[in-house]
Amino acid sequence: MKRAFAGLSLLLVLVLSACTGLPTTGYVNPGRGPEGDQTQQFAFVPDGPLEDASPAEIVEGFLRAGSGPADDWATAKLFLAPGTQWDPRARVTIDRLADRRATAVPDGTSVGVQLSTIAGVDADGAYSPAVSGATETLSFTLARVDDQWRITSAPDGVVLYEEVFPTVYQAASVAYFDPTWSFIVPDVRWFPRPLVASRVTTALVDGQPSAWLSGAVKNAFPDGLSLVGRSVTLSSSGVAQVQLPQAALSLDRTTLDRMQTQLTRSLATAGISEVQMTVDGTPIAATELPVKVTRVDPSPAVLTTDGTFGVLSGETVETIPTLSDAVESLAPTSVELEADRSLAAVLTQQGAVASALADGGTFLLDDRAGLLPPSIDATGEIWSVPRSAPSQLRAYTPQGVPRDIGNAWPDASEVVSFQISRDGTRVAAIVTVAGVREVWLAGIVREGNAVSLGPPHVLSFSEPGAFDLAWLDDTVVGVLTSVDGAARLDELNVGGRGTVGPVPESAKAIAGGSATVRILDDSGRLFSRRGSSWTLVASDIRVLAVQQGTTS
Repeated sequence: MKRAFAGLSLLLVLVLSACTGLPTTGYVNPGRGPEGDQTQQFAFVPDGPLEDASPAEIVEGFLRAGSGPADDWATAKLFLAPGTQWDPRARVTIDRLADRRATAVPDGTSVGVQLSTIAGVDADGAYSPAVSGATETLSFTLARVDDQWRITSAPDGVVLYEEVFPTVYQAASVAYFDPTWSFIVPDVRWFPRPLVASRVTTALVDGQPSAWLSGAVKNAFPDGLSLVGRSVTLSSSGVAQVQLPQAALSLDRTTLDRMQTQLTRSLATAGISEVQMTVDGTPIAATELPVKVTRVDPSPAVLTTDGTFGVLSGETVETIPTLSDAVESLAPTSVELEADRSLAAVLTQQGAVASALADGGTFLLDDRAGLLPPSIDATGEIWSVPRSAPSQLRAYTPQGVPRDIGNAWPDASEVVSFQISRDGTRVAAIVTVAGVREVWLAGIVREGNAVSLGPPHVLSFSEPGAFDLAWLDDTVVGVLTSVDGAARLDELNVGGRGTVGPVPESAKAIAGGSATVRILDDSGRLFSRRGSSWTLVASDIRVLAVQQGTTS
């Protein structure tokens, strides 16, 4: 066992690209049809089966060969007996190599492999973390073929240990629209690096949004419209071409422009900068549309200890005409600003949720006990919920008209913090389930006048001491935790792996910034992250406001 796993014979080779200067991480075939693949610049080339290898060694080699997707996992298939069916695309199991254990029965006809599972990727490329401490046992059967052991039955999918996974697979985002066709919403997937451009295109045109996001986003590509061929090809001018059927010619220009926008945004994440839809080789007239941005103003919005609310500019606070006065009058402990700064959602010192309007008006919206800091959605409604009653989530118009939000955090006994994404399609929350704090996402589903949350998607099954969160960008949620007085920042990628880092001592609040993260501590000091270090920006700050976008 020890010898077999230590002999991880994966040769990292440099594969020279056929088109220097063109993207090499996508499924791009310069001047060719859909039949071939263009390999990525770097590839793992695993070993095939060794002569006279034991059953356990054959299975271990087969698992290692999952790191080589070239030619549809041709090397891995060398470990299989003739006629054995195995689908490597069915799923990816991400495990911890040091915990992998293979055990063969005495006659060698079956081998069980126990894994410590970290995460998984389904057939559509959707990434999901595993429950902490999760294990899984894979069962293989073997037989002698030409006096050598070969696998006659294997679970579909591949197994990659956590360090190798991001080298073999690449993240890309399938770009959808929000229900108003105003924002682009990324649905992060993971695909084998040689296939990423083709797979992300197929996922957009022929597939569906991830289950948790379905119902919260729109796809301009009509149901029943499929790709012609399975590749993205390059024209002689270097433009990536996506082949569609004749039915595409009957679509109206608005739909085609939206399709072009989704394709361009999706393939940009696969390293392709210019895209053209075609029918029978003829380009379709379509233009990428402008969409609303979700970046945040580079200047933080704050309430100072002397009661002034506005935007921090150097050492001064520039007030927002009329709105600042309205916010200040509410004596807030938390503030969230709408993107155009015409509205603020406030939690008051008395624990009530209120709105402050650009005309100077204020409205008491919610006075239930134990309310959390509210959040503003893309329609301008203010969401509010009691900490101990997650199912009682409500949205209010700025003037106070309420509506209940359906299916709010089922099975959660407590919600600790929540925030709506800047595109208005998703809500992130720290919840307590069976005494354990977890981080959940849910799509915001709008059907007529009814609003509900889609099924929960777990970003983290265990976040001990988590107390505040914020959307740092469209695909990253920052979570502040504190255990035994030690604070840290967990940056959880929506559809991917996260990172853990230090934060200033006594951190109490977090907000996303323009390409940065902002932290407010218990002493009223405001910090901004620069690279891996934290820089003191200001002192005497009482509240760090959340901004749901920018006016520029």
